[in-house]
Amino acid sequence: SVFNPKPITPYNQRWQFSIQRELPTRVLLDLAYVGNRGTNLEIARNLDPVPNQWLSRSPVRDQATIDFMTSLFPSPFYPLLPGTGLAGTTVSRAQLLMPYPHFTGISDYTYIGFAWYHSLQIKAERRFAAGYTFQSTYTWSKFMQATSFLNGGDTYPERVISDQDFPHRFSLSWIYEFPFGRGKRFGASSHGVARQLISGWQVQGIYTGQSGQALGFGNAIFFGNLKDIPLPKSQRTVDRWFNVDAGFERSSAKQLAWNLRKFSSRFNGVRGDGINQWNLSVIKNTAIREGVNLQFRAEGINALNHVQFQNPNTNPASAAFGTVTDEKSSGRAIQLGLKLLW
Repeated sequence: SVFNPKPITPYNQRWQFSIQRELPTRVLLDLAYVGNRGTNLEIARNLDPVPNQWLSRSPVRDQATIDFMTSLFPSPFYPLLPGTGLAGTTVSRAQLLMPYPHFTGISDYTYIGFAWYHSLQIKAERRFAAGYTFQSTYTWSKFMQATSFLNGGDTYPERVISDQDFPHRFSLSWIYEFPFGRGKRFGASSHGVARQLISGWQVQGIYTGQSGQALGFGNAIFFGNLKDIPLPKSQRTVDRWFNVDAGFERSSAKQLAWNLRKFSSRFNGVRGDGINQWNLSVIKNTAIREGVNLQFRAEGINALNHVQFQNPNTNPASAAFGTVTDEKSSGRAIQLGLKLLW
């Protein structure tokens, strides 16, 4: 591992254009274009790869190249490197073709990475009045990055959809006070226990919906049409999240090795499960006397118990290819709370 004595400071440029308009019933609407670009991003890099010129260009498994690269020769380093990965009496041809064959790998950081983001952002907000408030936001975006190398010998990072790209995100939060009891539209003249029972009720909610993460299939062999990989939502199940028969080479004996990779590391149209969650709460505030209030809260986290899955298996040679085996969030959780405020 090499420390770069002259690191370059990354920087970020951001630009925004927005229009705000107040609508009837005191609703504020905000439309904005937001973009940014990151430059001089730090990228980990192997300084000791097998040069690309020795890698196979074949679209299928090239056994001749694999045999060529894995052939063993008497090690010129024996016995100079005891206790290392090169302590043996033989060494592979691939090792000898590396720029620094007496090292099994040299890691360094370079500062040629970059990323860029464009989005349409919409926000509607109503400040608290007449017993209720809400805020909703929607973002439609695309986030691209070039922060890794597809092949160890590449001189330029791969331009690919980001693993942090979520094209659609919607959120809604609100508070509503029931119009009953002291100072409200209904039951304001009630007294005693009846007024205490009907006063101080409110409900709150937060909804979050978001696209899933872009998926990739590693150094895979694919003969089909990329558009055939995603399945319609109505056909998607935990046993078949995408079309595993779209054109992937599934045989483990035919997978690629020692090849110049061209298959992208991620695809915009193939995504894992997203976020679909409601958090709801019911609150009852009871005035005991002036300056002293008792608050009861009943809260439901993921109140509708929507399951949200982890990404599916994306290894074409695996028997579990295309299946989902875990969740990324817990099920419904209900919590009750009692709080005294003074």
